[in-house]
Amino acid sequence: MLRITITDPRTSQTRTHLHQGGAIEFGRGPKQGNVERCVIEGDFISRNHMRIEELAGGKIQVHNLSTTNPIKLHDQIFIPPGGPARELKLPGRLRLGSLIIHIEEDRPIHDVPIESLRTLAAPATRRSQGTSGMTLMSLGSSPPPEVLADWFEQIIRVQRAAAGSPEFYRETARALVEVVGLDRGLVLLRRGESWECVARVAALDDGGRDAFSSTILRRVLELRHTVYQNTPTATGADSLMEVEAVVASPIFDATEQIVGVVYGSRNRITGMTGGGIGALEAQVVQLLASAVEAGLARQAQEQQALTLRSQFDQFFSPRLSAELQRNPRLLEGQEREVTVLFSDLRGFSRLAEKLGPRDACRLVREAMDRFTSRVREFDGVVVDFAGDGMMAMWNAPTDQPEHAVLACRAALAMIGDLPQVSESYRGVMGGALGLGIGINTGQALVGNVGSQTRLKYGPFGHTVNLASRVEGATKHLGVPLLVTGSTRERLGGDFALRRLCRARLAGIDGAVDLFELHSARRDPAWEERRDTYEKALAQYEAMQWSSACQTVQSLLELQDGHYDLPSLDLVSRAVECLRSPPEKFDPVFEFRSK
Repeated sequence: MLRITITDPRTSQTRTHLHQGGAIEFGRGPKQGNVERCVIEGDFISRNHMRIEELAGGKIQVHNLSTTNPIKLHDQIFIPPGGPARELKLPGRLRLGSLIIHIEEDRPIHDVPIESLRTLAAPATRRSQGTSGMTLMSLGSSPPPEVLADWFEQIIRVQRAAAGSPEFYRETARALVEVVGLDRGLVLLRRGESWECVARVAALDDGGRDAFSSTILRRVLELRHTVYQNTPTATGADSLMEVEAVVASPIFDATEQIVGVVYGSRNRITGMTGGGIGALEAQVVQLLASAVEAGLARQAQEQQALTLRSQFDQFFSPRLSAELQRNPRLLEGQEREVTVLFSDLRGFSRLAEKLGPRDACRLVREAMDRFTSRVREFDGVVVDFAGDGMMAMWNAPTDQPEHAVLACRAALAMIGDLPQVSESYRGVMGGALGLGIGINTGQALVGNVGSQTRLKYGPFGHTVNLASRVEGATKHLGVPLLVTGSTRERLGGDFALRRLCRARLAGIDGAVDLFELHSARRDPAWEERRDTYEKALAQYEAMQWSSACQTVQSLLELQDGHYDLPSLDLVSRAVECLRSPPEKFDPVFEFRSK
């Protein structure tokens, strides 16, 4: 077996890989075939950089797999890209890019007879039953109160450190030395088949060794319990300073996988302990490992909360985002009434050709930023973007009694932002930017259908499809903002609305009433024109086509060149009926295209 220690001099971080035998490859890329792979990252590291094979007589053969980067051996000897393999006597040291790799045969640090190892019961958090009922008083000889207090203070210090930070692991290693009284404390994290030493504290200067027993680590992985030696291991020829006893306690993640080990060793016999690791000392080490677990779990929870908050803030208003962080279950699938809004910039394809890619993207980004702010301002959910279009929703995931009102106010605010959005591009566009918005209210299936890394919360079904077609109908009727009859029913009398027609839309069964949303306040002059139009529409639908033409005529005479497009469309339909009376008249407007 080979012990391969990889050190990054820039960060002083090391990790140890235990290789069972045969060939092993190193590089940034993934494993290829059946050859074991040690993935490494650093400057001037190739995707496939090095391959080593263990030889007899304490040697290895080193192959350079890279086509661009060399491998540096001892005495300024290099293996160039594509160069011949070289033998290296163990222990050996070589350099790959910015990393230093030390390779040696994995001889036991000390002989560890299995019978000398003891284990502890699993921590309370992992036991199915409660505590044993024993107290420190019932243990007989127990540490003085001030010692216990110091132990707990040290453990609290570990938990106060930022989980996963160098200080967090360093405080754990320090507690092994200062609290348990060991000579060396290590925190090892598992990286695939490797072990990375992320913290190390020694009572005495020992040359900075990160040595640990692979036998002990394998035993911890097998038993999934704390392993310790209650008597020192020694052979007759050993000096007392060479005697070593160890303790290792596993660190579990939320899925009960071992992700690390808190590891301590005693290299000399002390008058207080006799050299071995006592059961109480091993319990404290296990308590430290549990503290690391708790810290890592807290870090994972905080990271998950941060990820959720980042996702929520992209789509939801601050109030709704905070509510979802408290109760993410609100995102689960449900059927409920929603109001859905679709928007689309008018003539953007032609405009993009004039602007060029960079300015076209900048225009869409500025427009979507403003429109998103308006949706969030009125407590809506931004569901998705598609090119120069946007979809938003109200009344999910939480109840909003005035969801239709909020959607309409947001839509009017979006229309109001258009002059500011288009101002910088007016010279190229030759006019103001156009926007079409369609709004519909109805039942929909709502839920999160995104991945674990990307939230996509939104509605599905007929209500959504109809809202999309209503947005398309704004192009046929020549108005920027349309709502359906179901939305109109929930608005009350505060908005200025005009019924334009009853329409049959592409891909939608049945007909739907379409209303122009003009403003959020009463406008007597506009309402007078609205009443005239709706009178003409009623005459048209009653087959009174001549009267409809006369009514619209009086409306058009007042417009002085800036004609109302729905009025022009209505009069043309009435004239066509007068010219060629239909055998079976259908007053429903037909829009076959989207």
